[in-house]
Amino acid sequence: MAAAADEVPLYSPGMSSVDPHAPSADPVGGRFEFETMLAELSSRFVNLAPADVDHEIEDALRRVSESIGIDFAVLWQWSATEPPVITPTHSYDVNKAYRPTDPLQQEDYPWVAQQMLAGRTVAISTPDDLPAEADIDRTSARRTGIVSNLTLPLAIGGEPPVGALAFNTLVREREWPDTLVARLQLVAQVLTNAIARKRADQALRESDERLSLAADAADAGLWTFDAASGLFWATARARALFGYSPDEVISLARLQSSVHPDDREAVLTAIERSVQAGDPVNVEYRIVLPDGSVRWIASRGRRQVAPTRGAAHLMGVSTDVTERRRAEEALRVSETRLSTGADLAGLAFYEVDLGNRTAHVDDRFRDICGVPADCEPAFGVLDFWMEHLHPDDRPRVLDQREAMHGGRIERLSIEYRFMHPTDGERWIHHAAGVATRDPAGHATRTFGVLRDVTAVKRVEGELRSLSQRLIRAQEEERALLARELHDDVTQRLAVLAIDAGRAELAAHGGAHAEVMRTIREGIVRLSEDIHALAYQLHPSVLEELGLAEALKAECERQGRRSGLDISADVAAPLPAVSADAALCLYRVAQEALNNVARHAQARSARVVLRQVDAGLLLAVRDDGVGFDPADPGRGRSLGLASMRERLQFVHGTLDIESVPGSGTAVIAWVPGAGASP
Repeated sequence: MAAAADEVPLYSPGMSSVDPHAPSADPVGGRFEFETMLAELSSRFVNLAPADVDHEIEDALRRVSESIGIDFAVLWQWSATEPPVITPTHSYDVNKAYRPTDPLQQEDYPWVAQQMLAGRTVAISTPDDLPAEADIDRTSARRTGIVSNLTLPLAIGGEPPVGALAFNTLVREREWPDTLVARLQLVAQVLTNAIARKRADQALRESDERLSLAADAADAGLWTFDAASGLFWATARARALFGYSPDEVISLARLQSSVHPDDREAVLTAIERSVQAGDPVNVEYRIVLPDGSVRWIASRGRRQVAPTRGAAHLMGVSTDVTERRRAEEALRVSETRLSTGADLAGLAFYEVDLGNRTAHVDDRFRDICGVPADCEPAFGVLDFWMEHLHPDDRPRVLDQREAMHGGRIERLSIEYRFMHPTDGERWIHHAAGVATRDPAGHATRTFGVLRDVTAVKRVEGELRSLSQRLIRAQEEERALLARELHDDVTQRLAVLAIDAGRAELAAHGGAHAEVMRTIREGIVRLSEDIHALAYQLHPSVLEELGLAEALKAECERQGRRSGLDISADVAAPLPAVSADAALCLYRVAQEALNNVARHAQARSARVVLRQVDAGLLLAVRDDGVGFDPADPGRGRSLGLASMRERLQFVHGTLDIESVPGSGTAVIAWVPGAGASP
């Protein structure tokens, strides 16, 4: 409603400063001018552009108010919130002193606000006309200077009102005859239609903006195709995708020229079927850009029929899928290579979903494991595999599997024996990993590959057997040669030394005696060297006194020969080991000490023999220059290879610890007598 001269109202339902009882100079002419103005207003709002609506509403309020003597007019609109907020959006003030902007204080006009929101017309000539329940409104009207008010709802058809149009007088009372109310209702309807069109246009623009934003965010271009004209409309993004300029006319022929020759028929067929039969457009194809490069495009669309002319047109969206197509092609090539590689390598593949208790195995898996055709699918194949693990290997395999499932290890790589239903014992190399885990870290999906390595194991066994036979033959030959040197050559040299000594005595001094003495001493040294060589070839002390004494003797011998400080640390008691294992450790110590003397540039070395894990551990450590175990050099490389072959022969292990500048440790272990390999 409105306010007195010294108070600005928050709500201004209108009142007239014109005396309603004063005779009109020309009542007929005034009414004609008013009717003419109403007709002109109606025609002006028919094709009004949305951008001009607000200005024209303000002007209409002015013209109507001046025509019928209104002091203050307000067009109210309210929000869709609960409770609604009633806000003044357009107004007219005869004094041009006040333009309301704040929402209506509904607590000051509760009855009037209720009538407005309910879409009811309010017409009062004086605040006393308000009903008894509008006592607060009456008090507020008198306080703010409102005299007369007419409030008309703004509504279209049976829809709820979107606002209200209020006319107010602030000086004199006036009546609201039905004919005037009817005419002002026409004004309210014209303004309501204008507001509705503006809101629809704004909603459409917002929708277009959201659609355009969504399309831009998806890097997609929007387009339409008019079947009647054969022309496309396209957004800037769509034109950029196809390499079209902003002002270029896009015809069907232009599109056809852009499409790769191998894909044109598919694209044209998809468009024709959509236009004729209404099939959705769903096609991926290549286009050739002006620079000659090729791009993959995915187009999706649907047919729309204009109700006014029945002509079909298509609406759709296109996106650049070049990277996806390249990735798919790369994946296809990779899968082909993987499949070919798996075939060449004889790999069998499986995947297990522990959550859903399902398993997938390929045909090669079934062949390697001998899974029968009638084996129950899903976990039936997995149960079959576990049942046919070799009894001696099953605990080890299942323990590794459980460690992977429980998260202790991420992958496993293991070899084990498998009892094939028809082919008997097979060796399998099994590699597996975890694809997904649950929040607790337990595996939910695993995958792996199997490879039949029976033939490889057979060859390895044959090579191991051959290596064992060669080592035994070598040791037997060494023992035979050592005996020949010790029992024959050294004895004969001893006889020669005695004869030389006799000749020396018979010479009774002189030059001849000196020559014979030199010959005798040379024969003695040669005999000692041959004796040492015989010991190296076959240490008899190993057979006579055992490994501990043999190592001590070897340390003493190597120390005398090389001048190094070599000590032996042997802890008793020692477990019994096989003769082959004892000889193996002795040869490892012998080769390691030879390497120390030749390559280490050391001052000292230490040989340690201990009982470890039901076996014997030998360690040879030096304080020399060290080396890189990955590149030991030819001399050391051959020696290390010999050590490894000997240890494999007795199911032992070898570790080399060395850092350049920090010495070297050769650590060998062999199982005790009777231990399983």
